[in-house]
Amino acid sequence: MAVNVRRGLEIPEPSDYSSCEDDDVSYYTDLQQPDNNLPESARVINKLLNNLVDSAWEVISKQEKIKRGEEAARQIPVLNATKEMKLPGRTNSIVSSDDGLYLFLGHTHGVSVISTSTLTCVRTWQDERVEITSISCASLGNATHLLFTVDDMGIARLFVHHMENIYLIKVINETEDINQRNICAKFEVSRSGDFGAAVMTSSGSVWLDVYRFPVDVWLKELETKQATQTQQNTEAKLSPVILLMKIKPPEIPTGTSLKSPSEVLQKTEEGTIIGSGQNHFISSRQWENQDAAFKKMFMKYLSSSSAMPPQQKAEGPSNCTCHFLLREGFHSLPGEAKAARDIPIAVCLWWNGSYNLLQYLLMKTLKEKDSEPRPDVLWPNSQKILCSAISACTRFVVLGLDGQLVTIWDRRFGCPYANIVIPGDGAICRMRLLLQSQLPVTQLFQGPFLPTLQLVLTCRSGACYSVTAGRGGDTCTVALIERSADPGSSVTVAEPVPFLKFLILLMQRNGQVSIWKTEDCAPVFILNLPPTHVLGSLREPVCLLEPVQQKLYITGDRKAPLVEVTDRNKDESALFIFSFSECTLMDLYRVSSPAVSEKETRATLSDLEEVYNLYFKERAEHKKRNRNLAFQWEQLSKRDIK
Repeated sequence: MAVNVRRGLEIPEPSDYSSCEDDDVSYYTDLQQPDNNLPESARVINKLLNNLVDSAWEVISKQEKIKRGEEAARQIPVLNATKEMKLPGRTNSIVSSDDGLYLFLGHTHGVSVISTSTLTCVRTWQDERVEITSISCASLGNATHLLFTVDDMGIARLFVHHMENIYLIKVINETEDINQRNICAKFEVSRSGDFGAAVMTSSGSVWLDVYRFPVDVWLKELETKQATQTQQNTEAKLSPVILLMKIKPPEIPTGTSLKSPSEVLQKTEEGTIIGSGQNHFISSRQWENQDAAFKKMFMKYLSSSSAMPPQQKAEGPSNCTCHFLLREGFHSLPGEAKAARDIPIAVCLWWNGSYNLLQYLLMKTLKEKDSEPRPDVLWPNSQKILCSAISACTRFVVLGLDGQLVTIWDRRFGCPYANIVIPGDGAICRMRLLLQSQLPVTQLFQGPFLPTLQLVLTCRSGACYSVTAGRGGDTCTVALIERSADPGSSVTVAEPVPFLKFLILLMQRNGQVSIWKTEDCAPVFILNLPPTHVLGSLREPVCLLEPVQQKLYITGDRKAPLVEVTDRNKDESALFIFSFSECTLMDLYRVSSPAVSEKETRATLSDLEEVYNLYFKERAEHKKRNRNLAFQWEQLSKRDIK
């Protein structure tokens, strides 16, 4: 075998430059530096090859993702509706009684009462001129329920369902002259039925009317009139409703003649509420000077908005959101009257575009009867409030703020429980809250002071997030469905399932209904309607998740041509029932004893000493907190703190 050996080549002696002393610095600071030493033609070819490989890898990754999604969809169990019921008309709202025995439907022709055991309509209040858009319920016991409805014309009505009969008690905003009628935007009622609040609008102004309902007197009157009235009667004259207060939006602060802080505190009612901006000693001259300095500093930015009409600049709030609050915690407010545990003691509210959450006592003895009600507690926030939710025990108030911020207020201690930043750029529009530490219920009577909260947030972009929040910044945010270019994947309904552990009900704009697991961020069940029906409204589906009977009610419309869809006389709607209690596939996620009653989720606290003992006992027994403290001390010991 011939071997060609070139002669004259000698191994060069090592130079001083390549000494071992420089081995530590002989590395590339730029990953592309080896390619820069290549000729230009080789670099172009290398760049083209890299782009080709990257694009090919991107296509392969997308195909693999689609393939995995299809395979996962084939493996996800599909649940079909167990029962079906034809509805009397297009249903806009549905609510159930506390025991789950009755459903109350608000539809195009009035109100219907449905028995969940037989799925039959037991009573109906009809009016061909009325279309109910929202309905709420309060159970009074003894098969008696208060129903509050709002129709498409802004008329609020109060009904009572007693012994399978339904009676109209009062039209809240009834007037003789229809041109002077106030429009009811929404109506909220407490769980006990003792209080109600209606958001009224008229001539561009908005306010909140808070009512007191004599529930005990009504029950006695219904028992006496039950024997005399026939089933054909649809009205009942009962004791009148009491208007407690009329709350108006806070006025824009103006100049004042007060000259000292002591005068401001005297003006402030009992000196307990500070921060609303209504009582100050800033003169009108100071406001004018501040406004002039602001305009001078930002002249070029204000030039574009100077042509706007003046009425758009000074636009007031257009809506109000309120929640009724039960007694919570050991603190008492001045002027607060004693109340039973199941009766609300206060109402909290916020106005559109406001930064503050205001709280008003319901059973407060006013010194001046004709004076306007003033807030007793103010909860300040760093951004504008967009949406809100409260826990079943009303201890926690969750506020969705502008800038993807979420603040959880703890009423028991009067301080923020957690502050969370939601990823993305979509504004938060809806949220639901669930206390994970409600299970088992027996632990709640001994605490706990530091429960874990589960939040389900929906953004205007269609994204949906699940947040697990604890005290002290212990939060975990999981993106269930991120913002997508496909509008069909946007989430319209997101609600935690209280009787299934860590499962969330999601309804999307494309009509898909599924149950998701927060830990895996993937659907575990798909709920299918019959092929002949679709969701009644893809943007705002009408559904109800009933925790006692563990059922899901969804309204659907029959698929029909466009001509029949526009014809209301051919409206064929149906109510589909998914019974989760009969599904054996959900036994793995089922909660043994779900807490569905407000009375079972509140702790009874007698005095400060008992509170302190329970609080320190729980802090001492909190294993996770002890581990975190040990870790923090270990980190501090490793650092040289000077």
